Amino acid sequence: MLDTDYEATKIYHAIFNKNIPTLIQDHFRNISKKIDGSYSEGEVSKYRECIFKVHDLEALEVAARLFKKLPILTDKFKVMVYLAETLPENYSVFINEEKKRASGYMILISSLIRTMYKITKGLFLLKVHKL
Repeated sequence: MLDTDYEATKIYHAIFNKNIPTLIQDHFRNISKKIDGSYSEGEVSKYRECIFKVHDLEALEVAARLFKKLPILTDKFKVMVYLAETLPENYSVFINEEKKRASGYMILISSLIRTMYKITKGLFLLKVHKL
């Protein structure tokens, strides 16, 4: 069986590239079990396999969300983001207070390029893992 703390750590790191706070890990543990219960054993099994095998979960999740594959992964990413946005240390991740228009456009363009890269990589991962 998948260790929920490992799962939480891996998802949080995929999103924020840092270690998961204990508070978020505790809340995720409880919610994750409820999410698992709303999916078939086959879907949960495929999800668990991906958690262990895929190194770039963010890329897999972006492509899976776009092509409506592996919805359990998308649900767990959503929950993690909802939980993480309650922490003051994540404020700058969710809120851009940059006042210069040019730098705002640069952030937008770099985010678009990064997302396109993640989608491409995620499509490859979907094919490799036959999702």
